[in-house]
Amino acid sequence: MEAVSLAGKTLLDRYRVVRPLGQGALATVYLAFDPFGTPYALKVFPKGAEGRRNREFWVGKQLDHPNLNPVLESLDLEEGPALLLAYAPGEEMGRWMLRRPEQHRAFFVFRQLLMALAHMHEKGLVHRDVKPENIIVAGTDEARLVDFDLSGPALEAFKKPLRVGTLPYLAPEQVLGKSPGPEADVYAAGIILYWILSGEHPFVGAPEEVMLGHLQNPVPPIPGLEAKAAAFLERLLAKRPEDRFPNAQEALRAFPF
Repeated sequence: MEAVSLAGKTLLDRYRVVRPLGQGALATVYLAFDPFGTPYALKVFPKGAEGRRNREFWVGKQLDHPNLNPVLESLDLEEGPALLLAYAPGEEMGRWMLRRPEQHRAFFVFRQLLMALAHMHEKGLVHRDVKPENIIVAGTDEARLVDFDLSGPALEAFKKPLRVGTLPYLAPEQVLGKSPGPEADVYAAGIILYWILSGEHPFVGAPEEVMLGHLQNPVPPIPGLEAKAAAFLERLLAKRPEDRFPNAQEALRAFPF
């Protein structure tokens, strides 16, 4: 499906599609308005992907937290299965960070990420794709975690090893294709915190080098980081899941910034 294929159309005699907001590996997200001028994000999957749509809808309907973007409705369109999502105003965290916000503002956004993940973990769910592209930051610095396309039950049984997520943020167990628990989301959050503190990722290079870094290499120390903060970061990024915080709620309680 072309990213511009739905722009200008009115779907179900209700939702006027204005423009694409983003293109993922599977689905395209559009900005749409209802007759009252309310904005929505319309996520359209290719035909035949009803299972993926249904899974994301199932996850989204279990969640109710201000830092998680609401999944509102499951739609069947001529163009393919779709989800109606709340529109999250703002910009991706990566773009937001390019404007060099003061560090306390970045910590405020990070704390909101932990709060969102804590709610998911309390529900027995894991996000599995925590990264700056999936964190939308508004002009008020309020943040929402979006995109539950890869989310599911913690430690869900996989029929075979399956590497789920985005390489720079993969926990070691995800690199190995194991089913992730909440500790994998905690690790991904740790990568984001490292980036906030240092301006870079701990493991860079070719994909094989990044995977080896996650699995084996020590996290490069950040010069000048206070001992309490360094210990917190070290626990987020521990190689073994059992050495990390067991969930985001525990990480939130220990957050030293």
